[in-house]
Amino acid sequence: MAQPHYADSLRAALRGAPNDSVRYSLNMQIGYYFQELERDSSIRHYDAALLVARRHNQKIAEAGALGVKGYQFAELGRYAESLLFFQNAFTILDESKNDDNGWYFTQGGSKPKNNKLYVLCRLQLLYAELMYGTKNTSQRIYYLKESIKNARVINDAYRLAIPQIALGGEYLALNKLDSALIEENEALKNLRFSSDKKYVGNALTDIAFIYMKKGNLALGKKYLQEGLQWSLKNDHLSNMGKSYFGLTNYYLAKHDKDSSLFYAIKTLQIIHLLPTGYKDFNIDQAYGNLSLSYQLNNRPDSVIKYQRLALTAKDSIYNQRIKSLADFQNLGFSQQLHLRDLEKEKLAYESKVRIYAMLVGIGGLLLIAGIFYRNNRQKQKANVLLNRQKEEVQNALLQLKATQTQLIQSEKMASLGELTAGIAHEIQNPLNFVNNFSEVSVELLDELKEEAKAGHNEEVIAIANDLSQNLEKISHHGKRADAIVKGMLQHSQSGTGKKEPTNINSLADEYLRLAYHGLRSKDKSFSAEMITRFDADVPKVPVIPQDMGRVLLNLFNNAFYAVNKKQKSAGTDYKPEVTVSTSTEKGQVVIKVKDNGIGIPDSIKEKIMQPFFTTKPTGEGTGLGLSLTYDMVVKGHGGKIDVNSKECEFTEFTVYLPI
Repeated sequence: MAQPHYADSLRAALRGAPNDSVRYSLNMQIGYYFQELERDSSIRHYDAALLVARRHNQKIAEAGALGVKGYQFAELGRYAESLLFFQNAFTILDESKNDDNGWYFTQGGSKPKNNKLYVLCRLQLLYAELMYGTKNTSQRIYYLKESIKNARVINDAYRLAIPQIALGGEYLALNKLDSALIEENEALKNLRFSSDKKYVGNALTDIAFIYMKKGNLALGKKYLQEGLQWSLKNDHLSNMGKSYFGLTNYYLAKHDKDSSLFYAIKTLQIIHLLPTGYKDFNIDQAYGNLSLSYQLNNRPDSVIKYQRLALTAKDSIYNQRIKSLADFQNLGFSQQLHLRDLEKEKLAYESKVRIYAMLVGIGGLLLIAGIFYRNNRQKQKANVLLNRQKEEVQNALLQLKATQTQLIQSEKMASLGELTAGIAHEIQNPLNFVNNFSEVSVELLDELKEEAKAGHNEEVIAIANDLSQNLEKISHHGKRADAIVKGMLQHSQSGTGKKEPTNINSLADEYLRLAYHGLRSKDKSFSAEMITRFDADVPKVPVIPQDMGRVLLNLFNNAFYAVNKKQKSAGTDYKPEVTVSTSTEKGQVVIKVKDNGIGIPDSIKEKIMQPFFTTKPTGEGTGLGLSLTYDMVVKGHGGKIDVNSKECEFTEFTVYLPI
């Protein structure tokens, strides 16, 4: 109950901080307090500390803030961004010359004797966390041992205990129970000497799991209850969940139906309170325990329900992990050249196969003619060559499929780049208003002080009114920027493959502006008129918003590309126009995207939906945009897409989506 008062006192101290050195330290401590409870608040305070450190060119302090921010992103499963923060922190440490000039990174303990070793020790631990996410056990153990080695050098009991707890957990997972017990007991001993005892409960709970795995359930229960008390005392939610999970396992082993059900429900409640899925065990395991508890209680309906939830959660966790790890892939358009070579090789192999088949036929004719022995040998040689060529063709096809998969991912990443540029432009407008009104308000405050000193009350009131109006405008544009960010977050979270009722008018309007600003960010001279004719009565359509957004983005990008290309060659009378309309026809929502650009020649109109076919110059297109669009509309949503065009005059794409 006392924990929130600690956070309030830190925030009160932050508001009255006498200098930036103290302000940095307080932001780091507040971020540390919230890192297991509310990750968004934690990251926000670490960002504030990072800005202060950079403002004063305090490199060691900057590295510390980057490191703890990287830890938070690793816990959120955003491994690529986390790795970037870690690498930047290590680079700063290698290049930094000012080891100690009054600024240092701490989380509430005493000042470290060596800043670089202190930060390096923590960053090695955080890098080990990244290795956990990538399931690289050997590398994780290596970084944990390196962190322990440096913690011993700086003689910091807390810094030594944290990697020891993690290393004990790794040994437990590898079934090296004696080694795990040694590490956890060492961690517990070091935490006794530390001023920060937040993770005592973690060590106790891990020791409990070790004893339970050894078969000593009674001793395991004792440590679980002790670890739970420490977690409750320190408001440590994640270890509470782990303790409840362990107690559920204990009572399941004892076939205690009431207690196992009680703790299984408590486990699930704690997991739902956590800000993000935590790594000690997953929600599918919690559902599995709950299913087993209901089985003890002879409630088959609940057993089946939670078994299904466990399977669904397991699939979801696996997909999320695959998506997160996919961010590490480096894909480039140079693979296109390799793909073309593979296609040529494939055609050559097929030609050779046909030739050898003809030789076999000739061999048969010669065999009838009586030259059996000679042509039999020829046939044998031909068969050997055929088998060899078939193997080479199969290998080439496998490489071809792999390269095609990479190219499709590259196209998606290219679309993401264009989308990001549009978002940046959209959000820049309200931010400019906020910055401008903030600067004006600062000047008004200076005038207010002068008028107040002079005793001009009427002027003071007038300036105060102006300030009030400015603050209202700042609030309005801040909310507008917030709405843009929240809208994009909603779209980014819709990539689960699940369809949901979606307002097509809003989606089309949003991606139209993003596509336009994305092109404008590349070519400042480009401009075009955007005409929208949205039917207000169009119902919501069950689609995957992220996929349908990519469909619209591809169509809009092609439309703007067409009018931009025509604008560069046409006269001054030409006015680029892109028209988007929606309507309802025969149980379908119809989306039309029309431009008055260069059009599509009749000779290639049938090919534009084929993979890798493009009319754009080399380097400007992959030939996958319309192919992916076709797949998403037709195969993904059961719809239809048509194209109508006249060369040098217009192009119109029509998308039909079933309601």
